[in-house]
Amino acid sequence: MTSLNSQPLPALPNLKFVAGEPVDLVAAPPSNTKRVLVLEFWSTWCGPCRQVSPVLSDLQKKWQDKNVWFVGITQEDENVRTVKQFLASHPVSYTIAVDPQLTAQNQLLAPSGARGIPHAFLVDSTNHIVWSGHPLDPGFEATLTALAQHASPRKELEPLPRVTDSYDELMKRSVGDLKKILKDRGISFHDCFEKSDLARRIVDRCAHTTYYKQQE
Repeated sequence: MTSLNSQPLPALPNLKFVAGEPVDLVAAPPSNTKRVLVLEFWSTWCGPCRQVSPVLSDLQKKWQDKNVWFVGITQEDENVRTVKQFLASHPVSYTIAVDPQLTAQNQLLAPSGARGIPHAFLVDSTNHIVWSGHPLDPGFEATLTALAQHASPRKELEPLPRVTDSYDELMKRSVGDLKKILKDRGISFHDCFEKSDLARRIVDRCAHTTYYKQQE
């Protein structure tokens, strides 16, 4: 297996958050913020993943007062309803995202050489990957504990309002306004070349999901 340890976490735009608080996985946190990330690849059909999720939930609760964020990533974009139904009967205490364009798969999971799921990555306060492997491996919790102990206290996040404007209403606003809506919510727009692209992304991402101001 190819190790990505000591490598910076690649930007992971285009994730769709379906449960929990959205987490900015595009930009590195400010240098004065000590954030720890746990990124776990999973799927609803994966039996071992079901064994792991309660463990991850307990660990997220353990470190809930620290700037430690767990994000479960699945490729089941075409079955978002299936993911939500699964979470209704198997609730977790951390963020869940789907990877519709396989960005996380292609930029992170595949290059790591992982042979299956569940597979987790630990990212330290400098936004570098420091561990990857099966989340039930003893090294996972030991490394997480060492990182989490030095994470910043978690600040209460301020929710941003959902954007319920229609596409036509958004098209009447300035490009700067549309970019600000996306930037404030940590949503990438580098691939939006036209004003219409910005408006469509806002309609797609911001109408039904509550985003929070990123910690500074």
